[in-house]
Amino acid sequence: MRMILVFVILALLYIIFSSMYRKVHQERLLKELQSLDFEAFDKDIRSTFTKLFFPLYMVEFMKLNRYIMADDTAMIKEQFQKLIRIARNKKQRYEIISMAFEHYVYEEDKGQSKNLLDTIDQGENQGLKDHAHMLYDILIDHKSNHISIMEEQFPQCTAQEKAIVGYLLAKQYRSLNNIKKAEYYEEFVKKESA
Repeated sequence: MRMILVFVILALLYIIFSSMYRKVHQERLLKELQSLDFEAFDKDIRSTFTKLFFPLYMVEFMKLNRYIMADDTAMIKEQFQKLIRIARNKKQRYEIISMAFEHYVYEEDKGQSKNLLDTIDQGENQGLKDHAHMLYDILIDHKSNHISIMEEQFPQCTAQEKAIVGYLLAKQYRSLNNIKKAEYYEEFVKKESA
């Protein structure tokens, strides 16, 4: 009976300690990323405690954010591939595929964008497909066929959404050589970003 009680107490202590440690450690990792202290982040993310208390997918996702913030192109590509491989379910897989697609389409990397767009097209989420095709049209194919709907939606957008939509409108107007409208939206984005 005492062994069971000791085991239960130890299990409770482990759960409490691991929960507190995970929270404190995660906050430290986030602060290191925010302050661009990649050396400290790399050391902490490789620690034994990190491996014990954080799921692999979460650790690898934090590494991806580190590489994006450091603009490390080779490691970003490697990390996206790793995360797609280790995703535990369909939802996680499509979230990382969508994130990778947006990264590459905004970088205007046609090859990576096209491969990921093809993968997105195999999925069931029509909203994701439509959004991906719109971005591909504007940023890779330099089409301007989304102007009217975007300008119609623009007034209802949040400030953050307006910055993105404004950027996409500016790109489309540049494709049409409508410099006046392109500069209007570029100025708007500049003001929103300041």
